[in-house]
Amino acid sequence: TGYSAAERSRYGIVEERRLLLDAISGLAADVVREPLNFSDDDSWSVHDILAHLMFWEGCEYEAIDQYLRGKRVELLDFPIKRIDGTTAAAVETLRAQPTENILGYMRKTREALMEAMFKLDDEQLNSDESAAHLILGIDLEHDREHRKELLVWRHRRAQQVLEAGISVSYTHLRARA
Repeated sequence: TGYSAAERSRYGIVEERRLLLDAISGLAADVVREPLNFSDDDSWSVHDILAHLMFWEGCEYEAIDQYLRGKRVELLDFPIKRIDGTTAAAVETLRAQPTENILGYMRKTREALMEAMFKLDDEQLNSDESAAHLILGIDLEHDREHRKELLVWRHRRAQQVLEAGISVSYTHLRARA
């Protein structure tokens, strides 16, 4: 109560990123490089998802900055058919970076985005006609989408680790009998 729609939007973007980072908290360096789809070695890893988010958030920051400067928001003209190829190229380029570096870049791009976002007034942030509203809404949903994906993966991975441990223990006990 008492919060403007813009304040709720800002909070949502901050909170969704916190939840996303919580979803990967405590993962070992080798685990963040595992494919999320256990049966497909070409599927993305946690590291790849973070690189993907970092890349697009940098683009979103540039778009908000253009909006604030009264310039044409070039991201809105980006051809949809090029998104997958651009994303794949960005992830491939960033794959060699240590995950800690990706997380550091993510913090910097998020700080820059938040700084730009706080320059927006309520109307700019909440008007359905505003490019800033559209871009920040996409940013929020993007974090949410990948957070959910990571939580499902962690759950499946934990089940597989548990099942493998039970199987190994059972086999070990049978071998001793």
